[in-house]
Amino acid sequence: MSVMMDIIFAAFIGGVICLIVINANFVINETVATYNSTVVVQQMLIADAQIVESEFRNIGCGVSDTADAKIKQAMDTSITFYMALRPEPTSIPIEILYYSGSTTELPVTDNPNDRYLYRKEGNEAVERVGIVTKFNLAYYNILNEIMGTPVQDDSLISIKLVEVTLEVQSPYSSYVDEYGNKRFASALWKQTRLASQNLRR
Repeated sequence: MSVMMDIIFAAFIGGVICLIVINANFVINETVATYNSTVVVQQMLIADAQIVESEFRNIGCGVSDTADAKIKQAMDTSITFYMALRPEPTSIPIEILYYSGSTTELPVTDNPNDRYLYRKEGNEAVERVGIVTKFNLAYYNILNEIMGTPVQDDSLISIKLVEVTLEVQSPYSSYVDEYGNKRFASALWKQTRLASQNLRR
């Protein structure tokens, strides 16, 4: 009887140890997958943010001080502004448009919020900057008061600050939680004082 109890006890302990090992392996794999996804997402966000920041800081570059508004259209998910692409005095400012596309354009990814961030330069073809889940814009006047969007045409000249919020998530889920919901690695960039010196003139 004692031998039988020892066998049952040993089997129980062995089963518990096996469950612990299996669970630990699952946790490690999940952690590694999440870490790798986070690194990739951060790299994607940095690439997108560098492009957006470099151009938004030059809104109105090359535009005459006596000209009308340096921003042509200001909405919560799109902006059109004027900028000279080269610093030469003879460079002519052109229209630059940024806007986020529809989530229906990326049905092949797991993430239902994926969308393209687009850029259009003058009469050139639209180009894709990257894939984002959020591209939101807010506008402030010289008193640091937020302006309602879309900003009315007669108020565009009053824009002195542009706030940009960019979010990038992994296109494929890192793991599924206990409720069956897919979870995606995410990185957020919010530039609350992205002011072009040309807007302050």
